[in-house]
Amino acid sequence: MIQSHFGITHAPFTHDEQPLLEAQKEILENLRVHSHQRGFCLVAGTPGTGKTVLRKAFAQSGDRRVCPHITRTLHTYAGTLRILCQSLAIEYKGNDLKCEKQVIEQVHALHRKGKAIALTIDDAHLMPPQHLRKLRLLLEDTPGNYGIILFAQTELLANLALAVNEDLQSRITYSALLLPLTPEDIEAFILREFERSALAHSRLDPAALHLIATSARGILRHAVNLTTASLIQTVRTQSTTTTTAHVNTALMQPHWREHDYWITRENDDEK
Repeated sequence: MIQSHFGITHAPFTHDEQPLLEAQKEILENLRVHSHQRGFCLVAGTPGTGKTVLRKAFAQSGDRRVCPHITRTLHTYAGTLRILCQSLAIEYKGNDLKCEKQVIEQVHALHRKGKAIALTIDDAHLMPPQHLRKLRLLLEDTPGNYGIILFAQTELLANLALAVNEDLQSRITYSALLLPLTPEDIEAFILREFERSALAHSRLDPAALHLIATSARGILRHAVNLTTASLIQTVRTQSTTTTTAHVNTALMQPHWREHDYWITRENDDEK
């Protein structure tokens, strides 16, 4: 829809690889160093601030490292262990002890090849602390340096600060917080994606760009979704340039409105 209207091959934000922002590059370099220290690394941030992009970049950074990945945070250790086995190409046979033994054997084999383990966990704030303990103890019995890299929402920071989780917090060798971006950073990000798609900056009116950047509230995912929704409105009106009218039409969708707005509307309807 967007591609055919604007005569481009890829719509903005649809490329397989996303270049890192400067703040993300700095965090990535720190992860590459600290993930060799036999402990936890933690990258925290609100949803949509770029944790998944950073996790993928870390997994592709090489450095003689194998990066098994737990993509779904399950409530049972057996489920978590099963995903870990799958990530290491180990057949899970329904027995935790046997599977743990196979994981250790696999890590030993990788160590003999000069490779280290860096386990990455998405949505780590949903994982029970006891599972993190078990995973750490599992890798503690392996040779060489390992790392467990946690990508989580900020609530994990508060959880680890509890006295009962001091043993986990004390093993964090590096942590970083992904902060919301400034409107200027959001604008630069959007224009960069337009360039990658061979879409001229003039296709997005400066006032529309500013409205998107301020409405995104510093969240990259919001910027992507709102820009895409505005481009779709541009296509629907058969326009050649995205204007504030297109952005405002997208912003009229309920999920862009603040919660207080809907409470006010409900109260007005009851009068």
